[in-house]
Amino acid sequence: MPFCYIISIKLDSLDLNWRKFKEKGDERYFSVIYNRLVDDLFSYGISMGFQKESCKDALQDTFYKLYVSRERLQEVQNITPYIFKIFKNRLLYIKGQNKEKESIEQYANTFSIQVTILDELINSEKKKFIKNKIERMLNSLSDNQKEIVYLKYTIGLQHREIGEILGIQEDSARKQLCRIIKKLRDFSSENNLPK
Repeated sequence: MPFCYIISIKLDSLDLNWRKFKEKGDERYFSVIYNRLVDDLFSYGISMGFQKESCKDALQDTFYKLYVSRERLQEVQNITPYIFKIFKNRLLYIKGQNKEKESIEQYANTFSIQVTILDELINSEKKKFIKNKIERMLNSLSDNQKEIVYLKYTIGLQHREIGEILGIQEDSARKQLCRIIKKLRDFSSENNLPK
């Protein structure tokens, strides 16, 4: 088996990279974690309604905290939900620091999922129609429901990880997702939307 193939296998798992980073302090492992999660975290922050600069600040703070406190985080096995939770809390903390400009409650109800379609497809009336219908379906969800859908289908997290991020049990995350899917199906049927 070629040496580079063995390395790529080892670099695939974020949790494996996290364990190696905790054990050895090797920045290569930390870099893999950062590179695999930074775009998803940034998109998550933007979807919650935070400004780009706040997201960038929270990202920097999150990964700095993770880097310097790795020795105190020996019990953390599943790094992905842990980082999402730190990032979300950091965004809320930054928002609290700037509360004279805007209140933190504004961000509690601003989670949004943007439906994007390639520019060449946007010109098609059919695609615009479908995009509008999907946006209406998503807008029928509460902010908490939108966040669950985002974490599951955009980020690709498991129910257990979603539960960890939101501070709920895995079963609760699973049940809420089932209710959301049923609600979207019902909305689609009631409004003659494509399924």
